[in-house]
Amino acid sequence: MAVLTVDQVRLVKVESGEELSRKPFTVDWNVETALKSGFPHFMLKEIHEQPMSVHNALRTQAIYLDLMASAMSKAKKVFLVACGTSHHACLAATYAFSHLAKVSVMPVIASEFIDGYGALIDQDTVVVAVSQSGETADTLSAVRSAKDRGATILGISNTMGSTLTRLSDVYIGQNSGPEIGVAATKTFTAQLSVLLKLAIALARKREVFRKSEIESIEAGLNQLPEWISILLTTQQGQVKSIVERYSDRFSFCFLGRGISVATALEGRLKLLELSYLPAIAYPAGESKHGFISVVEPGYPVVFVAPKDESYSKIIGNVMEMKARGAKIISIIDEEDGDISNLSDETILVPSGIPSMLSPIVYILPLQLFAYYMSVRKGYDPDFPRNLAKSVTVH
Repeated sequence: MAVLTVDQVRLVKVESGEELSRKPFTVDWNVETALKSGFPHFMLKEIHEQPMSVHNALRTQAIYLDLMASAMSKAKKVFLVACGTSHHACLAATYAFSHLAKVSVMPVIASEFIDGYGALIDQDTVVVAVSQSGETADTLSAVRSAKDRGATILGISNTMGSTLTRLSDVYIGQNSGPEIGVAATKTFTAQLSVLLKLAIALARKREVFRKSEIESIEAGLNQLPEWISILLTTQQGQVKSIVERYSDRFSFCFLGRGISVATALEGRLKLLELSYLPAIAYPAGESKHGFISVVEPGYPVVFVAPKDESYSKIIGNVMEMKARGAKIISIIDEEDGDISNLSDETILVPSGIPSMLSPIVYILPLQLFAYYMSVRKGYDPDFPRNLAKSVTVH
């Protein structure tokens, strides 16, 4: 318990009344940091801060990555537990853990974790909990329950000193700086950057990696801020013009394959949060099992289609939608001619991005798409209705 008076702060143990001593520390955020810096909304400002926030996320000290990797390497079961945007970052990260580190990890929505997997949790379990605020109620409930069952807790958060960091055996900061907009933007790209670094550390720990592949991804990580800057500089106007042409539509669908499924889900979430449109997201290969029945002439389908291992398959999905009259909006490699020729609208992403890193860059147009759609409809993108930054409603 903290007792605050005019001239002092006393800390005491509630059970015994024993007085405690804690070394104070200064949080280096100030009012100036939170200003909009000339942007009309915090969300747009924070989208444009991502070259720096990703750069800062990648500065995570190796010792903490190594501690986490050691715990994961020893575990028999590993879960990635989070909510909302953080869950989508975890979903994308599972591809890196399986592909690079040859480790099976299970991404689980925090509110479903104990009901679905509680009986499996024991001392051989590692739970990687991811939360921007470190105070997300569902995530903390899952963490406490897992900790009670003997699991090792690894935390990733933007808020040092948060409840999540105090409950964690090891924790890492995502280093995004303040994120005022309720719809998370920097959170997704920073958390995924940290998780990718962790996957690389685990691959090295287990000695299962191909050196050339790891070196390529590490070089790509260093280039991410530049790729993000190029996309924001060259494609923001294109995204805004697409929104103007499609702002009268009542629904959108987002499709991707492989690691891009997470990007599609996150893009859908942003549009739901900010424009209140009943958007849909699917793994593209699953779209013919249900979703395709709602496709009719003029229905907008957004494809997240980097030139990765799933590229030849997603071309087939684009053709399926086009044959039914859908309007095809594609986020593609700038050197992609095939899907470009099939699309009604294209957003071009710099070439050379390794597939494991693609969500960090390909999500940016979808963040801008949701932002401009919200503004176009007259809503406040910083404070969407019924939502708050740290979710505490059960």
